[in-house]
Amino acid sequence: MAKSAFSPTMPAGSLNPGFDACGRASGPADLYEALLARLRREHVPFSVLWELTHVCNLRCVMCYNVPLRQPPLTAGECFAVLEQLAAAGTLRLTLTGGEILARPDFFAIAERARALGFALNLKTNGTLLTPSRADRIAALVPIQVDISLLGATATTCDAVAGGRAVLRRVVRGVRLLQERGVRVRLNTLLLDLNVAEQRAMAELARELGVSYEQVFKVSPADDGSYRAAGHQLSRSEMTDVLGADGTPFVPRVPAPGRRTCAAGLSSCLISPYGVVYPCIELRMPAGDLRRQPFAEVWARAPILQELRARHTCEHLHDCRECPLVRYCKGRCAGLAWKEHGDLYGGHSLACRQAQARYAQQHPGAPLPETPWQARRRRLGGCAECLGE
Repeated sequence: MAKSAFSPTMPAGSLNPGFDACGRASGPADLYEALLARLRREHVPFSVLWELTHVCNLRCVMCYNVPLRQPPLTAGECFAVLEQLAAAGTLRLTLTGGEILARPDFFAIAERARALGFALNLKTNGTLLTPSRADRIAALVPIQVDISLLGATATTCDAVAGGRAVLRRVVRGVRLLQERGVRVRLNTLLLDLNVAEQRAMAELARELGVSYEQVFKVSPADDGSYRAAGHQLSRSEMTDVLGADGTPFVPRVPAPGRRTCAAGLSSCLISPYGVVYPCIELRMPAGDLRRQPFAEVWARAPILQELRARHTCEHLHDCRECPLVRYCKGRCAGLAWKEHGDLYGGHSLACRQAQARYAQQHPGAPLPETPWQARRRRLGGCAECLGE
């Protein structure tokens, strides 16, 4: 399988309030973007995100996983799926959890994936890393290892992650990988519990010498419940964060044929149980790999065909008429579907985020209301849904 050159990660301290769950890579590499565009047009499943397990040693307050009472795919079943992905043209394979290192056969699966030529991206909380495990990860030559940073102090980290000595173990894990030449990126989900340490977390990433990214999105759980909603930043907090970040932003009106993500075009999600979904947010089953081969699911699943045919800006009825569409970078079909069952509607978080960006760009100006917010207000929507 041919290899691809991947663009460099963002510099330490950058803020990406958009959503990264759909297999998109950051960076300006023109050839890479041209390749992605071709693969999307041809519907090649270039990028697959695979949750190998929902087991985890931490209990993060914002965790969206809902473990099921059924066994995950066995190592043998995983090997068969890897063969099918390779045959389908998948190159970039992201292995995540739960916690990947909590799965006893993780390295057997990852090593088989590497032998098949996949470019691996690994997502871990970093707390279970040891010298021997770091050695084995380095031997996989991953594109990158993503580790969560949930606070700049031990107290905050433990409170968010639901564990003990989390920050110390994360830093140790980062250093173990760095010593072995593994590229590491720290990722922070900004919450009401850790936003006061935003600058300190960015500074810690700089001190460690790793790339760093901060995001806003608190996801509803896989079953649609929103148990962590109370920790989502308010609109005013988002505005403050955007103002402090200083990353250049140019408002743009999206073209009617533009797509907001690559779900179903060149990327998808596989659950620990072998169910294929369009993405990590849109948990609408496309197929079951215990019953169907991947190629059949990818080619024939109704939800994937629907997204390929219609998931463009011209069909987003709320967004088409929205006065803030130029400021919106966070609209997500999965979040809209979880919130109100409409793949093409707006949703609360994207609207709040667009308002925050507008407020940051136009201090003191009256804040426009989005069509989705206006409709919710007419129906008696709650203040939280309206972003107040």
